[in-house]
Amino acid sequence: MAIPWKLLGLERFVAVANRRSRLFVDGKPSAPADDDGVPRVAYDEPVVGALDVAPLVRALFPCASDHGLAAIARELELPESAAPERVGRVFARTLEEVPVLDRDVVALLAELLPPPLARLLAGLLPVSAPASEPAETAVEVPSPADVPEGVAEALGPGGVVAAGLPRYETRTGQMVMACRVEATLRHGGALSVEAGPGTGKTFAYLVPAILKLREDKTARIVICTRTKQLQEQLYRKDLPFLADRIAPTLSVAMLKGRENYLCLRRWELLLQELVSGLERDRLASLAPLVRWLSDTETGDIEENRAFLASPTSRELWGRLHDSPHHCVGAFCPHMEGCFSIQARRRARKADLVVVNHSLLLADAATHGVVLGKYSHLVVDEAHAFEAAARVAFTGSLSQSMVERIVEQLAPPRNRRGGWVGRLPLAPEDEEALRVGNAAAVLPGQASRLFRSVESILSEERRGRLPNLSPASGDLEAFRAAVRGLGVDLEALIERVREEPDLAREGEGGLAALRELERVAGVLAGAPDENSVHWYEREAGRLALHVTPLDVAPILAACLYPDLAATVWTSATLSLGGDFTYVHRTLGLDAAFPDIEGTVAESPFSYEGRMRILVPGGFPAVLGDADAYAEALAALLADLYGALHRNGLVLFTSYDLLQRVRERLVGVVPLLAQGVDGPRTSLVERFRREKDGVLLLGADSFWEGVDLPGEELEVLVVTRLPFAVPTDPVFAAMSERCERTGGDPFHELALPQAVLRLRQGVGRLIRTQRDRGIVIVTDDRIRTKGYGRRFAEALPVAVEEIATPAELVREAAAWFGDRECRAGCSQAN
Repeated sequence: MAIPWKLLGLERFVAVANRRSRLFVDGKPSAPADDDGVPRVAYDEPVVGALDVAPLVRALFPCASDHGLAAIARELELPESAAPERVGRVFARTLEEVPVLDRDVVALLAELLPPPLARLLAGLLPVSAPASEPAETAVEVPSPADVPEGVAEALGPGGVVAAGLPRYETRTGQMVMACRVEATLRHGGALSVEAGPGTGKTFAYLVPAILKLREDKTARIVICTRTKQLQEQLYRKDLPFLADRIAPTLSVAMLKGRENYLCLRRWELLLQELVSGLERDRLASLAPLVRWLSDTETGDIEENRAFLASPTSRELWGRLHDSPHHCVGAFCPHMEGCFSIQARRRARKADLVVVNHSLLLADAATHGVVLGKYSHLVVDEAHAFEAAARVAFTGSLSQSMVERIVEQLAPPRNRRGGWVGRLPLAPEDEEALRVGNAAAVLPGQASRLFRSVESILSEERRGRLPNLSPASGDLEAFRAAVRGLGVDLEALIERVREEPDLAREGEGGLAALRELERVAGVLAGAPDENSVHWYEREAGRLALHVTPLDVAPILAACLYPDLAATVWTSATLSLGGDFTYVHRTLGLDAAFPDIEGTVAESPFSYEGRMRILVPGGFPAVLGDADAYAEALAALLADLYGALHRNGLVLFTSYDLLQRVRERLVGVVPLLAQGVDGPRTSLVERFRREKDGVLLLGADSFWEGVDLPGEELEVLVVTRLPFAVPTDPVFAAMSERCERTGGDPFHELALPQAVLRLRQGVGRLIRTQRDRGIVIVTDDRIRTKGYGRRFAEALPVAVEEIATPAELVREAAAWFGDRECRAGCSQAN
């Protein structure tokens, strides 16, 4: 149905592209006026309204990858036009979505969005579709396919993979790895495989896994990745492709942590609380969820880019996602449609389940409650598993945690909200009032505790916790307050046993309180031999943690005992082919004494396609910080001026990153982590640059960033990635290593740093046609004895160039001029 533009008062409007992409409607433009450099339009007559298009676009296209004006216009396949006209086109195209939506969805959006968008959507209600009954989902049965036996028949020349991928080539490294994985899954035991870029390691473990399940109906396999992005790739792309050709009846599922799924019950409750309470201004933040909820089959919030892009929305997500502390189970009115329960049911029934490291560890900690029994485990990105395990088994206490629990039980700002406010009790009920009052004072008790702890801490952002005896009074008072609230809450839960959904939710809050008390009790004493007590400050707020140092015994107890076979793989898993470090830190050597390690060679020829250069005459990285930052900024500016290519600059500290950034702002095109947006947004902007840009990135950019071809041609490593010696967890691990007769530098710091450097350098060459230069400005790689360990771990020889200026000239000569660039690319 057509949009009734005249009835809506929109038969004439003027589009203006400014920072907020507004539409000024029903007015006549006169001379433009500037306000702080923002283009605006002045009017001869009063303006009827100004529509901010951005919230409407985010609400109606929540899963778009980018909600910027140019990006959304491309995604909607709108013709190229000037910015003001583009705003109008986007607006008109966005409104065309309304007639196809259920009327209930449009009505709810009209409630959530601010005026005048709310009035606009209310005016469109007559043309929206009536609410429809959910249709039965058709089950697609894959057509029969020729499914040959064995790894060779799947991955070899003329195999099913080659038949389905015209450009597929059989790779020796992939075939070797697949054969080793197949033998391990068939006979049992453990295997670790290092498989570099281009090996095809994903297919090399997926094909044997599928073959195992096709031949052994009693087996069940879990595939575990580090990131949700790789989870999505495996589940939505790689596994359907392979399973359709090898085992069409294979049942596959993907499962993420409960915090990734929207809880329908909490969605309804939050809407009610925001409407009836003091937070109506936050309603618009929920708008991107409305249409998405009517379309999504999974309830996985990762689908909804628009919602996740807003800080307010991300904050509200803590009150919307599924959680064991809030789930009422069988008593929930939405149980049959619960996204989280459906995902877990699919996973428990599946032959093969794709999870991430965090979920696998959470399942291990609960002895298989989430995933159920499985016989075989494949862990990808295994180099990161030890750190993930340490995080998973860390207990924490923070002001934010306390406030979140109180907000969910009995929010002080809104006594009609929270769990207590929903109980079928009179407002003056004594026990309900007692719980509300006890909850109201708990944040204050926590504040006193944290102030007391702050008074005995150093000014560092992270550090070891000293003995907390000076704060023992406030710590005990906090524990007593938590216990008291727990006692009152338990009594109130008994009062509402006949309301099982409310009772179950109350028990979740009680479990959260008991965990707070447990962690506080542990912090009150001295750490044991295998743990460290430490603190960190985030956004000015203090958090206290208890972290295990050696995760191997924990994994040996809860992850390995029931496995018939396990495979661990990554692009960086060994030190020159020696797997001792990873086997020891993960406890694989003790759990599987016969474990083998193998390196599947990458098919890439790095010689001629990569150079690693170290400038001579560069300031020492451990010397004057300003002198080093000045020299680094000058080198980067000269490199950009000579090359005009995309460059990723890897830092190990935000302090150095900021020092360099300050010197480069306005000198070269620049993107910086922590300043110009989150990592995902930075990577997308980096990819789109055609004339070159420098991206300054810290910790999270050393791995998991895939930038092939011209998206990345220059990589700068500003410092060898040793762990910070004063980091509380690393320092405690070093002390423990020394106590047990080890050498912390050679057994801990050096292996970690070498593997980290290999990860960072691995960002550069991602495909057969990639080429680029790595520049290491930390001269320790050539001046220190241990520098040889780093150099030997890299894919090509490290070359020293006499001066930074000569290095820039050498890089420019190696790439050739920009006119030659396109010709060389075509020739290759």
